[in-house]
Amino acid sequence: MTAISVTVNGRPHAAEVEPRRLLVDFLREDLGLVGTHIGCEHGVCGTCTVLLNGHSIRSCITLAVQADGAEISTVEGLAAGGELHPLQDEFARRGC
Repeated sequence: MTAISVTVNGRPHAAEVEPRRLLVDFLREDLGLVGTHIGCEHGVCGTCTVLLNGHSIRSCITLAVQADGAEISTVEGLAAGGELHPLQDEFARRGC
């Protein structure tokens, strides 16, 4: 196990993860942020895209240990003041 510390949607998190654990699995299973979807699992479809230190990355091909010390933004972090962001509205409308 490897210790990591990340800030996700403005909240700090510390965890012990397997070195081969994918970031998408850490976000979904460990943190309960299921808005980051698992699609193709090859980094092609983009449903797992998150911002890592302000840069878009595919979390299905990124290891959680690679995000140690980083700031991560997921789709859940887009809402402000209890109102959904237009992107979140569109995802909900399309059933994503």
